[in-house]
Amino acid sequence: MLINRSKVLALVLLVAVFAAGGAVGVAVSGAWRGHRAADPEHRDRRATTSYADRLQTELNLSPAQHDTVERIVTGYQGHMDRIWAEMRPRMDSVRDGIRDQIMMVLDSTQQVRFRAMIARSDSVRAARAQEGRHGR
Repeated sequence: MLINRSKVLALVLLVAVFAAGGAVGVAVSGAWRGHRAADPEHRDRRATTSYADRLQTELNLSPAQHDTVERIVTGYQGHMDRIWAEMRPRMDSVRDGIRDQIMMVLDSTQQVRFRAMIARSDSVRAARAQEGRHGR
C-alpha cells in the first residue's frame, strides 16, 4: 500500500491536534479540579468515593452490579497504571508547554495568581498519584 507524503503529513497533523486538544482538556480539567479541591467537603467526598460508588449513585446499581463493577475496575487497575506511567511524562510536557504559553499572555498580577493556581493543581495531582488515582 502506497501512502503519499501529503497523507502522512495530514495524519501527523491530525494526531498532533488530537493530542493538543487532549492536553488542553487535561490542563483545564486539572485546573478545575484544583479549584474544586479547595472545597474540603468536595475533597473528602472524592477521596472516599470509588468509581463503582459514583456509578451506584448515578445509575442506582443493585448490590450485585456494584460488586461486579468494582471487580471490573480492580481487574483493570494494573493495566491502567502501566498506561498512565507511559503517558504521564508526555502529558506533563504538553501541560508545561500550555502553561508557559498561557503565562506569556498574562500580566504580572495574573501570573502570580496563575502560579498559585498551578501549585494547587499540582498539589492535588501529586496527592492523587500518591493514592494511585491518576487524576480520575
